[in-house]
Amino acid sequence: MLKRILAILMTLACGPAFPQSLEPGEWEFNAVTITTSPVLPGEKTSVFRRCIKQEDVDDPERWMARQSQTGPCQLTPGEKTEESMQWDVSCPKTNMRGHGVARLTGRGTVVSDLWMSGEFQGYRVETYTKSSGKRLGPCSS
Repeated sequence: MLKRILAILMTLACGPAFPQSLEPGEWEFNAVTITTSPVLPGEKTSVFRRCIKQEDVDDPERWMARQSQTGPCQLTPGEKTEESMQWDVSCPKTNMRGHGVARLTGRGTVVSDLWMSGEFQGYRVETYTKSSGKRLGPCSS
């Protein structure tokens, strides 16, 4: 169960798009999550792709609202600039809460950080996810 939660959190770390320089298309993300907990300590690395559509770039808050309606976590947009976006996340079913920030490092690259904490099976759980993404080209579908 905790592994599934961590997978969701890694997606959240890479998910929010922000306006201006972000280019729609197929993106590949590399994420490293470090967990401190007696239940599942250690480091997990993952690579995944996501199609970022123009409507996600134009209105990241709409994307966040859609994720909040369909996913296990609620996303709340925070401060936005042309180069960065912050957000808060709350996952009531898993008792996890946190915040993140994504920063453009170039037209086709982005980095993000996500900090989460909570309790799982009576144990304190803290995660930190560092991710980087790069645009590969147009979406394949």
